[in-house]
Amino acid sequence: MADTIDVGFLDGCFLHTDTDHGASTLVSFHFVRFILFSLLLTVVGPFVYRLTAAFFDLERDFKTVADHFDDITSGLIYSYIVFTLGNYAHTFGWTTLLFYFIGLFAYSALVEVPFLRVSIPGWRSWSVGAWTVNLIGVALVLVAAGFHIRWAWLAGFLQWYLPLFVLATSSLWLAVCVQRLNNYCTDNRPHGLGIERSMRKMALVAWSWRKQSSKPRDNASPNTGRPQYTESVYEIGSLGLSQSSLHMDQAQSPDSPNQPLREHTRTPREERMAAIDEQLVNLHYLNVRRGQLPVCRCQLHLHHWQIFYILAFFTRFDRFASAACAGLVLGIVTQGSAAYGYDAMLERKNI
Repeated sequence: MADTIDVGFLDGCFLHTDTDHGASTLVSFHFVRFILFSLLLTVVGPFVYRLTAAFFDLERDFKTVADHFDDITSGLIYSYIVFTLGNYAHTFGWTTLLFYFIGLFAYSALVEVPFLRVSIPGWRSWSVGAWTVNLIGVALVLVAAGFHIRWAWLAGFLQWYLPLFVLATSSLWLAVCVQRLNNYCTDNRPHGLGIERSMRKMALVAWSWRKQSSKPRDNASPNTGRPQYTESVYEIGSLGLSQSSLHMDQAQSPDSPNQPLREHTRTPREERMAAIDEQLVNLHYLNVRRGQLPVCRCQLHLHHWQIFYILAFFTRFDRFASAACAGLVLGIVTQGSAAYGYDAMLERKNI
């Protein structure tokens, strides 16, 4: 039986049922329930929240019609992912719906308390009351997590449940690494890690070598096979002097105070590389204006909708308590997206 559950968890898109009502199946889908689920998360829930927030003048961001449209399109993507991977094809029902609105309005009322109007990046300045409430919330989440871990163990797929939870939270600790790498590149390597420039330089060098190798060697001496250097004329001050005569004058009077400096004559290879470096300065980036690269430092800002969205994948059991937890976390996700939008985890800062 354990082997059957393991195979079903990996190949869940081909199985319609399992012994745990879909909990041990990785992928599950039900078309009608998905339509209802996505309408709740993207249209009905945010619409009800915005009307309630306007009536009570709750804290929120002003949004244009385009902002609401962007939220709906983003919500459809997020709702599809959590529906198919969170077993809502089996567990979404009246219990989840009821606790969805409880979570939505309870969290909305909670963040209206003055000392709870805080953000995670500013945890150092939290008051005692804010710390107390947040620690109680963490304790409740840990208690609920303990029950879900036990149910996963009883269902026989704990070996998948915990590693996938670590994988789901990887977006949090990977964001820290990305933030540090981005800030390092912004401060020290504004062109990035140089991968794109290196690829472009390889192409330019290859084309230059091919063009050079296809040229006939007209300036080669028939006797020695060595190139014959021709005399080139350039301007020094207002006089036109040949390169050969200038070098002769320098050789005859090296100590003259009015002696012009000898100009370094670059080899053909050096001239080709200099031309390539000039082309690398202005690559074909549409968002670069007047040579100003759109680089900026960023800071990590973990939003509450992101935390509870991750938890929504693991309330996958066909039990009353698990369905109630699913409704609560989905309601909190909707409160964050409807009030402020699907804000990014890495916020850009102007240099």
